[in-house]
Formats: sequence, structure tokens, C-alpha cells
Amino acid sequence: MAIRILHTGDLHIGMTYSRYPEAVQKLLSEARVEVLKTLVARANEENCNLFIIAGDLFDRLRVNKSLVTKVMAILAGFGGEALLLLPGNHDYDDGTNELWRYISGNMPDNMVLLNEDKVYSLTSHNLDVDVYPAYCHRKHSATNKLAWMKENQECDPQKINIGVAHGAVEGLSPDMQGEYFYMTVKELENIPVDVWLLGHAHVRYPDLEEVAGAAVFNCGTPEPDGLNFSRKGNAWLIDISEDKKISAQSLHPGIYQFYNLNCRVESEADFEKILRDVIDENAGQKVVRLCLHGNIDEELMKRRNEYYQQLEENLLYFQVDDTKLGKKITKELIDQEFTVNSFPYRLLHRLADDDEVLQLAYELIGRAK
Repeated sequence: MAIRILHTGDLHIGMTYSRYPEAVQKLLSEARVEVLKTLVARANEENCNLFIIAGDLFDRLRVNKSLVTKVMAILAGFGGEALLLLPGNHDYDDGTNELWRYISGNMPDNMVLLNEDKVYSLTSHNLDVDVYPAYCHRKHSATNKLAWMKENQECDPQKINIGVAHGAVEGLSPDMQGEYFYMTVKELENIPVDVWLLGHAHVRYPDLEEVAGAAVFNCGTPEPDGLNFSRKGNAWLIDISEDKKISAQSLHPGIYQFYNLNCRVESEADFEKILRDVIDENAGQKVVRLCLHGNIDEELMKRRNEYYQQLEENLLYFQVDDTKLGKKITKELIDQEFTVNSFPYRLLHRLADDDEVLQLAYELIGRAK
């Protein structure tokens, strides 16, 4: 049988965004729930058979029960045959924590918890599908959860075999200390499932809008989550045909987007360009950190806050670091600051035709003072 899958993960519901103002915290936190609603609605519109969450539905184990109940109610709205939920390293299942006990007692009828080292047959959900999970049983682990699959019998060729795993993958997500269930591509390829659906890294893989023939997918996060993440949110809509050919479409359900901009400014035109690039019809959904460097004239230095104010008024949240923004040294400025025919005066006038050297000499003189 052919099947259609909505593959997501790393929603991190319950994230607090504590470094932001309270009003912004609330909007960003709520967006992580709203994006789940969007994904469930899209899965229903696309007549998906499976809705698969590849770990880190929640940001941590201690989540308010009312929030968990709200999330379960949203997931109950999925109308397909089965909804698969894998514990990730943030919401790991060690068999004892209250979060998963509560989920197991309040989950919709079509939900399957992938929290054991075993093959999950979905025949009872009217799908010729077997699922091979590599869930997280703790926050950090030097070994991944693939061992049981390597020792398992061969996959049933009459079924569609799906591997679902959470952890760092070679070449996709950094794991310098080997703490995040590290997996190599070769390990994954040596397990004879038809497709791997992964979570953990917050970027999509493959990094394409449409994909044909791939057998490994990382969903990324559907809602961008910080200034170190400048991409759109992502999830996958995946089709597996009767002859097991795989195609996929990238989805971008996110509400807010983060930008970490490093800009050189030398003139008013450069500030105007920043405004044009950042302020558009989506400005109210943008969180922007602007790092400026360069040298501007004294008058523009005094008026730079006017540009910052425009950004603050239009963006959801704005912060600026202009500590590397300096005054542009001109002959007029030299005449104002230094005694005529003094050594600094004569030196700086002699270097006035080379802006870069002039700036350096001015800074050195300032330090010497």
C-alpha cells in the first residue's frame, strides 16, 4: 500500500525564552503550540496516514499538566490511521518519569508511543507498516539506541519499514563530546529499513524543498527557536509508493523567524538599506539582533538611534550591538581635537588620504592619551 507521512519533531513545547521581555516570551512560547495545530491541520488536509514526531515534543520533563493536556487534545485532532510519538533527549523516557505516565493515560486512540526496543507493527491501525524506533532513555548518552535493530531479524519485505530515531548524526549535527546518541550514516544504511525519519538537529536534511529517492530525512524544528537559528521552520510531507519509491516536500509552518545580522555601515545609505531589508510585511514576526561595525561621521553617530527606534517599533523584538561602530575621522575632526602643528595633528593630516590607516592611527593616539 502507498502511504503519506507528516514527519516532524523538536517542537520543544514548554520552552520559556526567559531572556526576552515577558510579552515576547509569551508569544514565542505560544507559537510552539500553534505550529503543532498547523501541522495537524495540514496532515489532515493532505490525507496523511501517519503523523510522526521524532522526539522532543516537549522541551523538558517537567511540563505543566494543563499544557500536556492541551497538546494531547491537539494531537487527537489528527484523523489519520496512526500518530507515532518518540521520546527525545529533552523529553526522554526512562520508564519512571511522570510526563510519560501522564501522556500514556491521556493519549488519543490512534497514538503509539515508541518507547521500547522492539518492532511496532501497525497492522492493527490498518497499515502494512513496521516501525523501528531508537528513542532516548536519558538526556545524554555516549551510545545510540540502534544496537537492538542490528541484532534483530531482517525486515519484512512485504511491509513498509520505517526507522524513527532521535540523536546526533554524522555530518548533520555536531556532537563533539559524543553525548547525544551519536549515529553514523553507515550505521543507518546498514539497517534494512526503507526510510529513516530523524529528529534532534534543528535543520532539515536533505536541505532541499523537494526530494526524490532519499532514504534519510531529518525534520528540523517547525518553529525557529533562537538567534542562532536563522532558517525557516521545517517539517516533511513524505510519500512512499506501493513499490517503495520515496518523495518528499518541505513544509514551512513556522510563525516567527530569527535573524542574527552582521552589517558594515559607512553612511546613511547603509542604515537605510538595513531598514529596507528588515522591515517588510512580516516585520512583526521577526526577532533581530543587529551587530554593526564600521566608521561613520559624527553627525550620523548622533542620529543612529533614530534608525534603531524605527526597527524597535516595527519588529517583534530588536537588539543592537554597535560597540564596534566608530567615528569616521575627517580633517575637520582632526582640526577640532588637536592643536595645530602638534605631532598628532601633523601625523593625522599626513595620513588623511588613506582612510584605513588614518582610523588606525587615530585609535592608537587615543589609547596613548
